Amino acid sequence: MEASSTYLLGQASTPGVPETRQFLTRNGVPFQWVDVDSDPLVGLLRGRARLEGRRYPMALFADGSVLEGPERFMLTRYVHHAAPGMPPPPVAQEDERAYAATARFKQQLAERVGLPSRPTGAQYDVAVVGAGPAGLTAALYCASEGLSTIVVEAIAPGGQAGTSAHIENYPGFEQGISGAELATSIHAQASRLGAEILIGAELITAAPTAQGTFTVDLTCGSVIEVRTGVAATGVDYRRLEAPGVERFVGAGIHYGSAPGEAAGLQGRDVIIVGGGNSAGQAALHMADHAPGVTVIVRRDDLDSSMSSYLVERINRHPRITVRTSSRVAEARGDSRLRSIVVAGTGNDEVDELPADAMFLLIGARPITIGLEGWIRRDEHGFLLTGQDVLAGAPPGTWWNLPRDPFPLESSQPGVFVAGDLRHGSIKRVASAVGEGAMAASLIHRHLALST
Repeated sequence: MEASSTYLLGQASTPGVPETRQFLTRNGVPFQWVDVDSDPLVGLLRGRARLEGRRYPMALFADGSVLEGPERFMLTRYVHHAAPGMPPPPVAQEDERAYAATARFKQQLAERVGLPSRPTGAQYDVAVVGAGPAGLTAALYCASEGLSTIVVEAIAPGGQAGTSAHIENYPGFEQGISGAELATSIHAQASRLGAEILIGAELITAAPTAQGTFTVDLTCGSVIEVRTGVAATGVDYRRLEAPGVERFVGAGIHYGSAPGEAAGLQGRDVIIVGGGNSAGQAALHMADHAPGVTVIVRRDDLDSSMSSYLVERINRHPRITVRTSSRVAEARGDSRLRSIVVAGTGNDEVDELPADAMFLLIGARPITIGLEGWIRRDEHGFLLTGQDVLAGAPPGTWWNLPRDPFPLESSQPGVFVAGDLRHGSIKRVASAVGEGAMAASLIHRHLALST
């Protein structure tokens, strides 16, 4: 594909534009970005392509056809905070519709730029949902051992790990490795060994059948039947509940680290909200481009939630400032984010800081789309596995087989869980890879007992 065969048009402040650019970039799709507010090419396109009244982001293809973005771009099903022990409020119907429309746009875009987004078959031995380190490793081992394997990935190979600019504590890489490099390597290896990996595809629903298999409905309209499954969808960042934040999502505010945006931060003021390893890695990466990065943390320090090597590097970095015991009280701006109001967690002190970009990495909630209601979860929504499936439940409530659940096996026999989605997971890339390999071995044991 030639670099100029696909154009992505939009305004930099249009919600969904940064996410769509990141989607194409992370999947290695060559495209030309056209800012309709400043690119001189727009003057040549206006009459011919009729840009007035279009919805952005909009893709323009070599044959002259276009694909417009949804009326409301909603890449992730966010949830509101809930009181301890209480389930989160249900997602509003308008949010569900916006999410579904965004998923369709993403799948259609993937298909138009040549990414594999539709299954080639109707039946598989294993369906892996999520192509992070856990999912890709499970697929690699399942496919290499003769099982027909399909992977369904909504965004890009690598999951959240794929957005990490530098992973320094993954075994075997003395100088560290970027999440993108690691994801690309495992993705290529899994594909070479026979796994079919869909990109831009998403699970709508999944359910067990009377025959002991499972049906999986995908956003492309395909329905596949599988004998076993691996849930490896990981987690999303929680929504920041503060005035003005929703208004500027995609217009200066991003959920996640969005490494593709770093190069455009020269001379900009950057805010990182969160105190985990992902926030630390993002701060260090952004500081390579932005003149100043401010990390905002609710805790009294970084040490309780971030690896010490990251804390040491952040404390030494001349362009990074850490504000502990603080929270974002408001986001302000015009057509895009311009500043944020920061308040102390234990006092009434308030400051307004300039902000051209803010990246929110403030805790995680599990992605369980299609699994609600038929797989047991803990009070926070993470999937229970192994002996945790049986704990605190009357006999026969969640498990009906004479054998106990295998380690990593969910309350549904034949469905295994690997990575951050699993209750009690360590939430490290190395442990996710290990769980993916373990899930593949347990699938063989399950299939041997089922035949």
